[in-house]
Parts: sequence; C-alpha cells; structure tokens
Amino acid sequence: MVQNTALRDDAHSSHGAPRHGKAARNRWMAAWLLALLLIGGLVVFVDLPLARYLHANVSPAVDNAFEWIGELGDSNNYAWVVLAVYIAALAALRRGRDGAWIGGYERVVRGSLLLMGAWIAGGIVTGLLKQTVARARPYVLFEQGYYGLGHAFQGKPFNSFPSSHSLTAFVLASAIAVVAPRWRLPVFALAVLAGISRLVNLDHFASDVAASALIAITAVHVLKPWFLDPAYRWPTRLPWRWFRRGERA
Repeated sequence: MVQNTALRDDAHSSHGAPRHGKAARNRWMAAWLLALLLIGGLVVFVDLPLARYLHANVSPAVDNAFEWIGELGDSNNYAWVVLAVYIAALAALRRGRDGAWIGGYERVVRGSLLLMGAWIAGGIVTGLLKQTVARARPYVLFEQGYYGLGHAFQGKPFNSFPSSHSLTAFVLASAIAVVAPRWRLPVFALAVLAGISRLVNLDHFASDVAASALIAITAVHVLKPWFLDPAYRWPTRLPWRWFRRGERA
C-alpha cells in the first residue's frame, strides 16, 4: 500500500493539466521557455568565449582527469546494468517478493523502464538534432579555425549539438530523482559534472550540454505518467504481455 501510494503520488505530479490544472501546465511551459532562452543566451554570449578560455587555460593533467569523469555520461557503462536491474526486479516482483528495503520491486521495475524509455526517446531527439543541426565541435574551431554549422549528416566533427554524454547523465539523474527523491542532489551533481567534462575536453559547447539536459528532463517528465501511475499495469507484466488489453499483472 505504501509503495502504490508513493507511485501514485509520483505519477499524479506528472500529469500536468489533467491532474493539477492549467496552472501546473503554465508553470511547466514557462520553465521550458526560460530554458530555451537560457540556451539561446549561451549560444550568443557564452559558448565561444568559454571554449576559448578552456582551450587556453586547461592543463593536460586536468584534461585527462575530465576524460575519466566524462565516463559518467557514457551510455555503454549503464545500458546492461539498467537492463539487468530491471530483469532482476521484475523476476522478484513476479515471485511475490516485496523488496521493501529498496522501496518495493515494483518501484524499481517501473523506474528502470522509465529510465530506458526516456533514454530511447531522448536519444532519438538528440540523434536527429545532431545530424541535422550539424554544429561544429569546439575542437574543430581550434584545429581548423571553423566555428558554426556544417552540412547535415557530415559526421562526428559536426554533430556537437546536443551532447549525447550529457543526455545520458541527465536522463539517469532525472529518472533516479523521480523514483528515489532523496538521491536527487547527488545524482544531479554527477550529471552536471559529466556535462562540465564535455566542455573541458572541448567536445561540446555549453549550450550543447544545456540542450541535452532540457531534452532529458522533458523526456522523463512527459513519460513518467505511463510508467509510474499504478493505473497502468503494463510495466509490471512480462514484456511480451505489455500490449494485451485487459490482462492483469
């Protein structure tokens, strides 16, 4: 009962207009527009000066250290772990175990699926923007003297916007913050650190990282009702039974 109540509270908070009315929807839209303005401000006033400063002042030792920190945003480090956690929690849930020590296996199952769903949705958006915006990476500026946009599908040197590593870090942070709010500060701190690493290593501009954070947080916010609301029982079923209507968990 406690577990389902917590899940319901999380889900209800995500319904926006249907559950909290027009005011909640307006707050969300205002925050989203402010984030877009912030990204625009970074593009105009911050990206180029910050990249030049980092290029001139970051030592090789610091650069190498942030290469390691950047692993926090490498999806290859998490994909199989998240999948394994989902499978283990679903197996325990199907056997009737409660897992009270982690807030309930159902919560872990739903949270894992939310993370993967937001990861996929955010990854699609990020991938499309990368290839179509075709923004030159910072190192292209310092190696070839080119700053700006290239041609669509021009390859890695021209897929700076947004940052895939930052997307991964902020999807993880956002999903964990939803299902385990007490961890929100440390996980977002790690996500910010991963984003900073992309700037220090001259792989991305500040606006690239900010855009990825916005995509990640939006993906989790939009998807969490379908994954966390106890009214939706499909996440607790075996995957091949997700789309069977009327079937109980």
